[in-house]
Amino acid sequence: MKEYEVVITETLRKTVMVEAESLADARKKADLGWIRGEYMLDAEDFVGVTFEPKHDSPQVYVTYQELTRRFREAEKQGKHLKGYIVFTADSFQKPYTAFERTYVVSSDNKAFQSGQGGYSIYGSSLDGEDVCVRLDRLMADEYGGKDGFKIERCYVLQDGEVDRGTPPLKPPAAKVR
Repeated sequence: MKEYEVVITETLRKTVMVEAESLADARKKADLGWIRGEYMLDAEDFVGVTFEPKHDSPQVYVTYQELTRRFREAEKQGKHLKGYIVFTADSFQKPYTAFERTYVVSSDNKAFQSGQGGYSIYGSSLDGEDVCVRLDRLMADEYGGKDGFKIERCYVLQDGEVDRGTPPLKPPAAKVR
């Protein structure tokens, strides 16, 4: 039996009331209060946990065009690869972390396969909140229009991570950002 490293990340969240002149000032005061230990987060503030395999290979940043080229080439060779697309913060109506704005996409989508009768790109957010979302209709670089999701960066793992169809850890969520 082999051993694997799995990264466990717990998320804690607490809302505090801060008197301030502006929202920016309130954020600074909250930040200083947390540093001084005025706001302690504990098990009651728990909002979620993720389990991710630790990857020894570093991320290789590529343009979206390069990602699609790599995906199409892999599909021609009968391989399915994974890539990651991070959308800009202003693509969403609410604030999300980079982790929450990152979607894993497989080359096993019609958009990357020749001879398909359609065109679609499905992906899932790394935080598990958006599962199997049709991204091509949301992305500005595809069919989402000028107000669509904008790409901040794309990356693959250096070893060319193969998509083995890992099922999501959570069932599909009811919301799409």
